[in-house]
Amino acid sequence: MAFGRWTRRIAAGLLFGTVAAPLAAQTPEPPIWVLEDENSTIYMIGTVHMMRDGVDWESPQLAEILDQADNVWLELDSFEPPANLFGLIMASGMSPDRPLSSLLDDEEMAGLQTILDDHGVPLDSFDGLRPWYAYLQISALMLVEAGFDPEGGIDMHIKARADAMGTPVMGFETFEEQFETLSGMDEEVQLDVLRQTIIEYEDAKTELVDQLEGWIDGDLSTLETETAEIAQELGGFYEVLFAERNQGFADGIEDILSGKGTTLVAVGLGHYVGPDSIPEILAERGYTIERR
Repeated sequence: MAFGRWTRRIAAGLLFGTVAAPLAAQTPEPPIWVLEDENSTIYMIGTVHMMRDGVDWESPQLAEILDQADNVWLELDSFEPPANLFGLIMASGMSPDRPLSSLLDDEEMAGLQTILDDHGVPLDSFDGLRPWYAYLQISALMLVEAGFDPEGGIDMHIKARADAMGTPVMGFETFEEQFETLSGMDEEVQLDVLRQTIIEYEDAKTELVDQLEGWIDGDLSTLETETAEIAQELGGFYEVLFAERNQGFADGIEDILSGKGTTLVAVGLGHYVGPDSIPEILAERGYTIERR
């Protein structure tokens, strides 16, 4: 998933800002977390769900891990839309009886109108969306405007490499579960995120590239600061999208550890920073996590 302020980190914090800003030419060193026992080794990395062309993000260490892995676990095991996608959108993404124009004030609607006008999207086509779905659409517009390719995500790259090598790929969640998670948020939580996304739309584009550069250099301080702000300012969103899901990811990693072999776990970067992150949860459960 990729989302507003979340999009700014998850996308590797990513990614964007001065759209044309060049990234420094150097060997990438994105963080890798390692969990081991006598039978298993689990490497954990963060992913960005959309990536800019020409950004060198894959470290030699990650390439080696991919070659060694007996299996790979991603958020989703497939990026093909489900056959019932249209039905899911109609059932959980649309709310014509509660249009956005009845939920946002005049200033917020004007901000939304400006964003949509810049992309040639009619406001009428957005008005019937539920706030969470409108938020996703706006975030996608922001990323594409900043030069990010929806088909160029790191998770997609890893899956393609694994498929080419015949390495099994599994998913912690399903497309339907992710839809349910987002659509199940309280309406006020959804509106808080949508409002924040509208207000910060321009600033977000200029901040994301710093986060991406930091991640590639192995520096997560900017993402950690952003995560703390999200937890403070958008507590309901943070709890649903991060804290609760991270518990589920940690449960899945524990199950993997009970087996044997070498596993690569690659989920959104935002799940690896902050007090409720996957590494912190596993450490609280008594595991030793090494960051490389």
